Amino acid sequence: MIHKRIIGFLWLILGALFVSVVAMNMGGLSTRAMIAGSLISLVFFAAGVALLANVRRMIPLYLTCAVLSLFTFPIGTVVGAYYFWYYFTIEKIHPK
Repeated sequence: MIHKRIIGFLWLILGALFVSVVAMNMGGLSTRAMIAGSLISLVFFAAGVALLANVRRMIPLYLTCAVLSLFTFPIGTVVGAYYFWYYFTIEKIHPK
């Protein structure tokens, strides 16, 4: 259970980082890049809140966020690998 909370908080932080990067570069980014960054941050926020609330039906969203976070080197890669480790070792063996 502690791993879920840690990953949930980390995804909330990643979502905040995406929002801050988009906000800092508003003048230099195209509209598509701003919308994409905002949507990615919303996905991370939703996954973080759902993971903290222990919503089991959101596993496809969790896996999507884990894959997306693998591409945000170096911090996101560690968070994505951490979720995959958690999901394939703990969640699959001991489903609740």
